[in-house]
Amino acid sequence: MRGLHFTTRLDSLNTMLFGAFIVIGLMGSCGGSKTLKESQIPAPSGLYHVIAIEEMSLSETQPTLNFDLEQNRLTGNAGCNQFGGRLTLRQENISLDSLMATKMYCSDAVMAIEYKFLRHIGRPMQWTQNGDTLSLSADESPYIMIAVKTKDQ
Repeated sequence: MRGLHFTTRLDSLNTMLFGAFIVIGLMGSCGGSKTLKESQIPAPSGLYHVIAIEEMSLSETQPTLNFDLEQNRLTGNAGCNQFGGRLTLRQENISLDSLMATKMYCSDAVMAIEYKFLRHIGRPMQWTQNGDTLSLSADESPYIMIAVKTKDQ
């Protein structure tokens, strides 16, 4: 009789644990759906032309950003020179590692834009996209670059 009582308690405990796991699993799946929605934010992809850096409109030259999400690469033209690096996109954060660039010299005006562009592109930033317009910012500056996706993509 004593063994039957122990078995009943064990069955009751197992039932309670099973119920707790189901509740925890359901709670986790609710949180998981929120994460899934957040991860479905469309990441920038394809070719963009930078139209402004630090609130300065660009007319002399327009750097480009080419997002290759399959290869996790960001490449483009910094104004005079080509650049590229390994791209990391997480939610609304973007960073570029192993940044490399060619070393041609162009006019002083173009080089001034390129230096500004490369200084920013080499550090972590946040991105937002509204239609074809991509905005890049950092904690200390709410506005670093604005780029527009090319129509032929």
